[in-house]
Amino acid sequence: MDIEIKGKKILLIGNGFDLAHGLPTSYSFFLDFCDKIKETLLFPEFSNDDEWKKDIILNWDIDNSIKSKLYEWDKNTNNNLNKLFIEIYDNIKDNIWINYFLNIRYTLGKNWIDFESEISNIIQAFECIRDNIERRERIQQGEGSKVIKLEVVKGFVNISTEIEGLKELDLEDMYTNLKLFDVYIKKMTVDLDKLIRALEIYISEFINKIEVLQKNDDIKDINPDCVLSFNYSNTYERIYGQSNKVEYDYIHGKADKTNNVNTCNLVLGIDEYLEECDRDNKLEFLPFKKFYQRIFKSTDSSYMEWVDEIRQNSNYPYELYIFGHSLDKTDKDVLELLICNDNVQTKIYYHRKSNDDKKELGKLIRNLVRVIGSKELIRRTGGSHKTIEFIPQTLPEAD
Repeated sequence: MDIEIKGKKILLIGNGFDLAHGLPTSYSFFLDFCDKIKETLLFPEFSNDDEWKKDIILNWDIDNSIKSKLYEWDKNTNNNLNKLFIEIYDNIKDNIWINYFLNIRYTLGKNWIDFESEISNIIQAFECIRDNIERRERIQQGEGSKVIKLEVVKGFVNISTEIEGLKELDLEDMYTNLKLFDVYIKKMTVDLDKLIRALEIYISEFINKIEVLQKNDDIKDINPDCVLSFNYSNTYERIYGQSNKVEYDYIHGKADKTNNVNTCNLVLGIDEYLEECDRDNKLEFLPFKKFYQRIFKSTDSSYMEWVDEIRQNSNYPYELYIFGHSLDKTDKDVLELLICNDNVQTKIYYHRKSNDDKKELGKLIRNLVRVIGSKELIRRTGGSHKTIEFIPQTLPEAD
């Protein structure tokens, strides 16, 4: 390990950190980005209509630097092909997942965890139906949960019937044909990788280029020794960490435009949902799971060394600052290892819209109960063993 963190500070950040700096990193912005590319590139009847394209892009409610770059890319496509532009096009075109999420995006929650939860719902439904096909069993009307899962699968498949490579297949047969069903699953796997690569280009080439003019009042004076980022962007590093010796762990990967779909190391997937007895045997959907992606993509795990240091130096006080992370149970393994140490003082910042707004605080408390349990949370938020404190984020000054 490069840094001796004995008694030092760790900053843990999630997507709310980027949003607090005005960066359009929610999944809805990424889907809008994909939609704009589809609108400007994938409709041949408008391929030469510059005014129509300009109207589509420049009227988009997003950071001006993103609109300008996308418009310039499109305007120069015929004269000077931009490799990243073409790569995004190839990854978005006929992508099962992008088509699906563009169709249902207004019915989802606002956070990336909602996006991942929807992927999980789809995958669990496909797993259930595949099991039935493999056993050559027909789903009966009285099997309520299976009927619902079949409807989920059919709803997903119906959106992709016109996709190149699938429209030639008789997808109605896949509900009794295991080989055909597995062909579709393979397409889902490949297309999730393509979605993730498109996201990597969006983050590295667009988000990381947006100028952030003002530092966050809650962050600027922390001066951490280590930063554990659940984000793909380099926001903290480029705004706060340029002159400081800070150790970074991008636990879900760090966006790099020089990658390709095979070398991209971003993790975007789901948590384990199978019962213990099935986890080592039912592997058809393994590539969708985060733990598999972390291993396969060799993402950083420096935080484990930090945890070892904390435990080996139990007489030294450490400080853990959490900003912009939902504390969802999907990250239970990491959060628990850091928070549940008596020599770690944890400060959790929560977003608010006004002085008396505690909506997000309530969500964080509920999520933390799922992570460490109610007894542990009660013990650590009061009395002589208090190690957890919830702090409201500083409200921006009124214009």
